[in-house]
Formats: sequence, structure tokens, C-alpha cells
Amino acid sequence: MRIPALLGVVLALGACAPERTPQAPPTELARVEAPQTGARVTSPLRVSGVAPADWYFENQFSVTLVGGDGAIIAEAPAHPRVNWTAPGPKEFDAELRFDTEGPAVLVLQESMPRDGETPREVRMPVMLAR
Repeated sequence: MRIPALLGVVLALGACAPERTPQAPPTELARVEAPQTGARVTSPLRVSGVAPADWYFENQFSVTLVGGDGAIIAEAPAHPRVNWTAPGPKEFDAELRFDTEGPAVLVLQESMPRDGETPREVRMPVMLAR
């Protein structure tokens, strides 16, 4: 076989190869630094941690306390300590006020889910006290 013919075969085989699709980056989640999982907490509950930059929209994302019956006890926005438009994870703070006792779940939910996707969230049990 001559070199031009061999080159033609190689190019044809390359054109038939399946397209490679880029791998999606791993899904990043927010991390709660305070309070600790299962902690006994009082009002006002101060929540702090680190969240990916794409969790924020208009400088905030949602933090909610949900009771054992599924009812919302309190809601507040989490705000980054620095400019939310800069790349990279951002430390955040939120403060929730409540006047009940018992088991609850602290829920952090991103404000900017990707098109058609369910918002990423982090759930953490806590014990509410007065």
C-alpha cells in the first residue's frame, strides 16, 4: 500500500471514531462549619461555612430550618463574606431566629441550579432549644 492511500485510510478511521464528550466536574456542595451536626442550638442560630461561588445569586443563597413534621420553622439568606462574583468557594454567614424546641433539619440550598436540574442542597440535623 502506498503512503497516500495509507494516510487516507487513517483519516477515514479517525472520522468514524465516536465523539468524546467532556466530563462534568464533580458536584460541589456547601460545607457547614458551625453549628456541628446534631448540635443543640438556640435562637438566634448563627450558621457559617463555605459554599461554591455558583451557589450564590444576587449575593445570597437560602438557609432554612425545617421541623420534624416538614414545616418551615425559619428562613434566612446566607451571604458571602467577600464578592460573590469572584471565582472559587466563599465563606458565608446566616442567622435564623426561632421560638420552638425539638429536632429540626438545617437546609442549605443553592440559588442558581443548572438548567433543568434540581437545586443542590445540604441537610444537617440539629436540636432546637430555648
